[in-house]
Amino acid sequence: MRYHGVDLHKRYATISVRDDRGQEVGYLPREVDFHGYVQRLGYEDVVVLEASAGVLWWAERIANTGARCIVIDPHRYRIIRDSWNKTDRRDAAALSLGLWLAEHSQEVKLPVVWQPGPAVRELRRLFSHYQLLTNQIRQLKNEVHGMLTDNGMFDGRRAKAVVEAPQKAEQLLQGIELSEASRLCVRMSLEQLQALSRQKQLLRRQIYGFGRPLEAQVRLLIGIRGITPLLALAFLAEVGDIGRFRSARRLFSYLGVVPRIHSSGGITRSGPINRASRGLARSLFTQAVPHLADSSRSLGRFYADLVERRGYGRARIALLRKVFAIMRRMLMDCTPYAGMELTLYSKKVQEWERELKKLEVMPIVA
Repeated sequence: MRYHGVDLHKRYATISVRDDRGQEVGYLPREVDFHGYVQRLGYEDVVVLEASAGVLWWAERIANTGARCIVIDPHRYRIIRDSWNKTDRRDAAALSLGLWLAEHSQEVKLPVVWQPGPAVRELRRLFSHYQLLTNQIRQLKNEVHGMLTDNGMFDGRRAKAVVEAPQKAEQLLQGIELSEASRLCVRMSLEQLQALSRQKQLLRRQIYGFGRPLEAQVRLLIGIRGITPLLALAFLAEVGDIGRFRSARRLFSYLGVVPRIHSSGGITRSGPINRASRGLARSLFTQAVPHLADSSRSLGRFYADLVERRGYGRARIALLRKVFAIMRRMLMDCTPYAGMELTLYSKKVQEWERELKKLEVMPIVA
């Protein structure tokens, strides 16, 4: 067997290769033709890469040659993270050495990153752009609100109506004195809002289309009040294979809904949630907390009691943990939600099917 530690860069790769004895038998300081290098790999090769942009694409190509590819989290790999003298040469050697030790010793474990399949990666990419559009829309709305306030319009309802219905803005702004610069900026911002809203609607439809392979899981999860097909797909895109989470606690940590813990001298303190995790599901589900709390009496009582004792912030995160645990169990056991409302569920299914039918007229972008 050969063990390859690859420090991958945009234009070249630094590679260290070890044999079964752990001796370095090859070193390439600047391998420009990394594609050609990959093509020469075979079943006797094991490759380790650091997680970064484009690495999963290379991991697939390496796996297609018959070699085994491992992707690790460099921030959790102490040999590289805590190195005082960090060079490409040392990083590649540390990667190959760590790989060899992990393969030959049960005491050494690499911080392996799960590699999602192409379908999950495509959904994640679409959701990333969906979040980008959402943030841009929020910034434009805040900008318009600020400009209207600066020009003496303190009616919050009217300002909200302007940004929520840009096509009626001229009618809603009648009688409002705006400076020439402000009127120009408001008009341009509203035009951008309309364009972004259309793009967001089309993108949501494309997400539904790319989520067709996950239809069975989506139909299962939308039985919970407050979970739409879009939220269900966001959760499935985040977790991928639910079976890889051996406990609900591991799922909570992965989704970033557990607090940081500091324990010393017999005193344990809980801090804010750990944001060094995947945050898409946490961000989207937080907006649906009021509906999730109404999905059952027990969840409603739990949320209301925690709000009174600990405040809205902690209560929201605690409720998300409860809901994520329920979703995990539903997916693992393939069981529907016990408190499902059939009328609401049928409306969600109809929305899902309606959006998919629209894709027959507007096919998925290739």
